[in-house]
Amino acid sequence: MKVAGPSNHGPMLAEPAQRRTVGPAFRDSVWLNRRAAYLSVVAIILCIYSYPALRTAITTGNLRLPAVSAPDVGLYLSISSLQKNSEGEILNPYYHVGVPYAVSYLKFRLGPMLFGLLNHLFAGRVWLTLFVWNLLCWSLLCAAAIWLFHCLLPQPPVELVLAALALLTLFSPDGISRAATPHLSLSWVPVALPYIRPFAPQFMMPLFLCYLGLLIRALSGASLRLWGTMAALQFVAFTAFPYATMMMAGTTAIAAIWYLFAGPRTSRWRVVLGFTVVCALLDLAFALHGSGGFRLSFPDQTSLIMFQPHLLGKTIGKVWILTGIMVVVAALTPRVRPEVKWPLVGMGLSNMLFALGDAFVSERVFYLSDHSGYFYQSTLVILMLVLVSAYLPNGAHALRLTRIASLATVVLCAVYGFLVAGQNYRVNLAYNLEQSDFTRWMERGEVSADDLIITQFGGAPYDSCEWIPLLSNAESLYCRNAQLTLTPEQNRDLQRPREVLYLYLSGKDEHWVENTTDFERYGLYGELSSFRSPEERLERIGALREELLPLFERIEHDDPSIHDFFRRFRRVWIVQNRQKRMFVDSRLESYLDLKGQELAGDLLVVASNPK
Repeated sequence: MKVAGPSNHGPMLAEPAQRRTVGPAFRDSVWLNRRAAYLSVVAIILCIYSYPALRTAITTGNLRLPAVSAPDVGLYLSISSLQKNSEGEILNPYYHVGVPYAVSYLKFRLGPMLFGLLNHLFAGRVWLTLFVWNLLCWSLLCAAAIWLFHCLLPQPPVELVLAALALLTLFSPDGISRAATPHLSLSWVPVALPYIRPFAPQFMMPLFLCYLGLLIRALSGASLRLWGTMAALQFVAFTAFPYATMMMAGTTAIAAIWYLFAGPRTSRWRVVLGFTVVCALLDLAFALHGSGGFRLSFPDQTSLIMFQPHLLGKTIGKVWILTGIMVVVAALTPRVRPEVKWPLVGMGLSNMLFALGDAFVSERVFYLSDHSGYFYQSTLVILMLVLVSAYLPNGAHALRLTRIASLATVVLCAVYGFLVAGQNYRVNLAYNLEQSDFTRWMERGEVSADDLIITQFGGAPYDSCEWIPLLSNAESLYCRNAQLTLTPEQNRDLQRPREVLYLYLSGKDEHWVENTTDFERYGLYGELSSFRSPEERLERIGALREELLPLFERIEHDDPSIHDFFRRFRRVWIVQNRQKRMFVDSRLESYLDLKGQELAGDLLVVASNPK
């Protein structure tokens, strides 16, 4: 029997003549074995990702709030079920003030909105809802990845697809750098899996992978249905995470250049132009509707264009260079089909260009360098898969070695993934224990909607105030994340005075303002980090001091407006870690009548009445 050799696009499973001689029972068994292999690896991936949440629940016994395994979990959950006031304005979940137009997270919140619907179906059981939500998102990610890998390669070996899936979901560029260190301890293991963070990038990555697969198929034929589905996908991504749409647009632009010059230009120009117009109209209409224009969530007038060439050197690192090398190799190799090659080249170039974005636009506007990092994982794994499969040797022996190496990769990724999941559990356990204590105290029902809660912020990526909207209708004195759901004017007139009051109660004063440069730890994101040159940074520090000093002076001189603020509330609760107390009693007593204190696990809770 004559066996056909492998094509240039990867090893063939069998020649057509051979496949025609087998019966339906054999084909069914092959499909069942393949499906069983996919389901087994997906189940392992879901177990790895679920481990921190399940282990934390067992340790803390808390099933009221989900375990924290990544930053901003509480923020996303608090905006999943926002309320409106009588004027139709969205209420800020921390301060209960109306926001006149949608900004930032209030605008692009499709993911939290869908989560809110799911949470309603589960009768408000947030822990269970997030657990199910995560399982759904990770399962969709795995399904989209498997489908994409089959679009990239004709008849890829099952083992190669499984290896690519394991690398995509369990390994990370950060892990590549850390694994190169000579240390034998677990300190080199990252503390987070690539897609463990809910909503972003977890929610948008399946959309991006599906879009990439549809683009490859659209370039192979002339189906308008595919282009229409792509337009719908990019719009959904835009409403949830606009950076995904930017990646889709960059990828499509590079691929479209080849597409337009590789066939009948007239018909292809119409398709590409129509697709572009439809996408632009959809996205622009959504962005402008009820948004107050493209205004920022910061109290100053930051310009959109801000060329800072010195940032280029800080952005171009090992992962960026590796991506560039793989893009060049992919563009030059003749072994990859053009309809696969140019979308992948576009994806790689888009990722690299957006990573440099902060050197050309204001970091405080888009934070392009930070958010483009979400796509390095998929870009590197997909490029590597295609290039490795394109240069696999021919022959049955090479195919056998490929399968062995692929299975070994799956095993190594699974072991590595469990190490990362265990590290995630250990690193976040202290905060989750404190969150559990906070939850149990709140569930006692002593806090009412007329109360104010002052929580402690220690500079960690997690903040206790994030959970207040999920546990009660009380108001928070100050929450750093509140700025993301406030207008620029509200950040200036509302957020800033609350920040200064919080700093004063925690021991800061005018002397601290005149000597510190650590403003951004407590205040608005990007207050100093977006001013990179020494001259701009000094100027900004001076401006911040001029803004903060009068507010501190008002508070220190017992301004009546501060008393009026506290008198709006029936009771004020001060919650802090009993081992690391932050608030100064003498300053609290300037405005509050401290009634008594109690211990709630590792927390010290003080009840008070406004004076």
